[in-house]
Amino acid sequence: MTRKIKNSSSSTHISLLVVDDSLPFRWVLRGIFDNHPRITIVGEAANGIQGLELLIKLKPDVIIMDMEMPLMDGITALQHLMIHTPTPTIVFSSLTKAGTTRSFDALKNGAVDFVCKDLFFQGQVIESLKETTIKKVLNASALSVKSVEPVFPGKKPYPPCSNTVPKVVFCEECGCREVITITNGMEISEIRCPQCGDRIELNAANKYRRNNFITFIGTGEGGYSNLLNIIPNLHADISGSIIVQIYAQADHVDAFTEYLDSISNMNVIRIQDGLIIEGGNCYVASCNENISLKPYSVHYTLRCSENYSPGLSPIDAAMTSIASIFKDHVAGVILSGNETDGEEGIRAIQKSNGSTFILDGRNCLCKKLGENIHQKCSSVIIRDESGIVKKIESLHLKAKETVLTA
Repeated sequence: MTRKIKNSSSSTHISLLVVDDSLPFRWVLRGIFDNHPRITIVGEAANGIQGLELLIKLKPDVIIMDMEMPLMDGITALQHLMIHTPTPTIVFSSLTKAGTTRSFDALKNGAVDFVCKDLFFQGQVIESLKETTIKKVLNASALSVKSVEPVFPGKKPYPPCSNTVPKVVFCEECGCREVITITNGMEISEIRCPQCGDRIELNAANKYRRNNFITFIGTGEGGYSNLLNIIPNLHADISGSIIVQIYAQADHVDAFTEYLDSISNMNVIRIQDGLIIEGGNCYVASCNENISLKPYSVHYTLRCSENYSPGLSPIDAAMTSIASIFKDHVAGVILSGNETDGEEGIRAIQKSNGSTFILDGRNCLCKKLGENIHQKCSSVIIRDESGIVKKIESLHLKAKETVLTA
């Protein structure tokens, strides 16, 4: 199904469908939106089946949906509507560890955002929650959404390879570079270096993979959804590595990293101080961590601390550090977010002749982060989520035959 483009004009009226089996909670939402000049609740449903019926009848601009409901739960209803009638949907769920996983399931299946429902019943400041909920509906109404096939957690199989695959290998003894051809079905465990005769292992488990290119991805609010549409679609065997920094609480980033790893081809690893980065892996940090790279022998080590570089935001400091070491073998990518950071980091990458990208605003729940970069930094390429995936794989493939020395 073609994309559904929303008008982001501040004067556009927004129709809202509420799907929740809790009558008290529907009353709460009525109180939030009753007097809003732009948002009107046009229908209410008590379960997913009723919600889908009203969706077809009312064609709302945005849906707010509970996850736990009788007859048809929120995830099942979301999967149906995202196949047949894609509509920006905000889900309400708990932010306990199990609840967070359910929220990530919803995002992967097409939801654009989630809100912790528990906060409405835990004595939180209602005005703050009211502003947050209204803001999320306004942001959702400006998003482009498209049909999404149902996705379930679990490692995806690697994409099928061609019958004949060239592979670049290096001798750890002398550094000699050798290109070999592997045909599907062949079991080659080792070859001999043509220069020094040393054994080169090809299929050793957990063998260190050289890191010759880094893509750094910075994101904030709304970035979970973007990352769920980017990282799982990258091939596990890409050259180099991905480093992601998210403006979110550390415990939420912990849960997200675990979830992202469960649905991705590559290994997704929570950043810790002293990790040696390896090609083919994705490393994830929160905004509370100041990350940098340090050369160590022929490897590169991730340093992580709470001490921030003076005058630099976390993502600026990370991009600047990576660019200083990897030079033109680095890409900086900015996704959704409400922050105004990243300018210095993007400029550092550009100065090193690296590549810089921002996500198309139509894919961003919060556009401020990307718009700030677009206004202040020239020559930044704009791509949608699928375009970002293609550019990352293209850049890493291009770097695959290049040797970097720490």
